[in-house]
Amino acid sequence: MRKRLDFEALIAPLTAEDIGACIESGRPEFEVGAAKKLCGVFNRERFDQACLLADDLHVTYASEGRVSMTPLKHIDASDVNAHYQAGGTICITGINQTCADLRLLSATCKMSLGWSGVVDCRAYLSCDGGGYTPHFDDKCVITFQIEGCKRWEVCDAPAVRNPVSNAGRFSDGVFRYFKAAPETESWEQFEQPLFCETANTYTLNPGDILVVPAGVWHSACAIGNSLSIALTLNHVGCGSVREIIFSALERQLMSDPVWRGATPMAPHADNAEPFESMCEIDAFFIERLHELRQWVDKNLADRTEIVRIWAERMSSRE
Repeated sequence: MRKRLDFEALIAPLTAEDIGACIESGRPEFEVGAAKKLCGVFNRERFDQACLLADDLHVTYASEGRVSMTPLKHIDASDVNAHYQAGGTICITGINQTCADLRLLSATCKMSLGWSGVVDCRAYLSCDGGGYTPHFDDKCVITFQIEGCKRWEVCDAPAVRNPVSNAGRFSDGVFRYFKAAPETESWEQFEQPLFCETANTYTLNPGDILVVPAGVWHSACAIGNSLSIALTLNHVGCGSVREIIFSALERQLMSDPVWRGATPMAPHADNAEPFESMCEIDAFFIERLHELRQWVDKNLADRTEIVRIWAERMSSRE
């Protein structure tokens, strides 16, 4: 009989409070576990079954010398073994959507931690030398080693607190964001890390747990064959502080037809200066900002709508 994957039982002796403190401080957490805890709850056979149902099945390869990774490539389940034998790392994103046990694990993680954002589960399969080269994620990752071993190198603090996109080392050896737009805001910028000199090394054996907060540089390399699952705690998108507060304000402001419309039309007369109506447009935005301030003040006095949206995100199974 298979065990049920309950989050608090699986992370013990760590507690939900320990995980919360790790995320808040930005400091990674490693816990030597018991292989018997994970025995029978997930394995290569179940991974292969999940591949047949997966909508988000990808492979990536480490470059020679493990400098960088190839872009994620969508593959079919029939190609998994070929890529695995060739040294690729196979990833199933959202495996909790098709695996009932991992759906329960994701749900109990969200509930135990009180995480308002999305919690999803991913599974990773790598042969010897496979795994991800140095990078950081826009999410916190809780990894459970299922089969085999994997050597992780992890820095002890975030390069960027709560980043909104992933970053990594490219083939030219430079660390940069993976996002399409090359521009970065001042708060997104980071110094080029001396990764090997500043990273701590952890070797995960079956049953071991590693928590890597968002924005922390890390890499993972399989020692022999490796199978792991990871809970990802997403602070970007639905359930973020920004999304909850702005959703409340948007719902409130949408009751006003002015906010549902466009800005005032400002047709230009022939031979007129190009910004003849700028004063009127400026006055229009000033009035809208005063209205927005009034709604912010109303929400400060009565947080019912914000708390209601927070409760919606907390109860969501996504």
